[in-house]
Amino acid sequence: MALVWQEQAIPVGKILRTLPISDPWRYLIVYDADGSEIGVLVDIAELDDQSQQIVREELERRYHMPKILRVLQVERLPQTGHTRWRVETDEGIKEFVVPGSEHIYTSRYPRIFLVDEDGNRYEIPDFERLDARSRRLAAPYL
Repeated sequence: MALVWQEQAIPVGKILRTLPISDPWRYLIVYDADGSEIGVLVDIAELDDQSQQIVREELERRYHMPKILRVLQVERLPQTGHTRWRVETDEGIKEFVVPGSEHIYTSRYPRIFLVDEDGNRYEIPDFERLDARSRRLAAPYL
């Protein structure tokens, strides 16, 4: 993917949000294909229209967040300590691995975010509203 930024075409590997919830279209970190940081895009409006569309699609794909409705199973993987989650989301049954507790965000409790080993995000909109079994299965890992 290449973006036109300050009238220059720049090959881009990935783009990440610094403020994904509070300011999703500003302060974007831009990386090249090797994973090295190119710079910070202060506002998506700095890009031409076509590049803005590319960035919006990439960020919407990257930050797509299925909502967890029920927790079906959670297990700790003995070799790594990672946890494997099997859940029912608003998009159907999903199974994913969370690399560690640092990838489970509870600072907005009862809203909880999980990030799997591939960078995919999942949201529990309100942990307290999950059914009792789901809360019992998930609680030890939060």
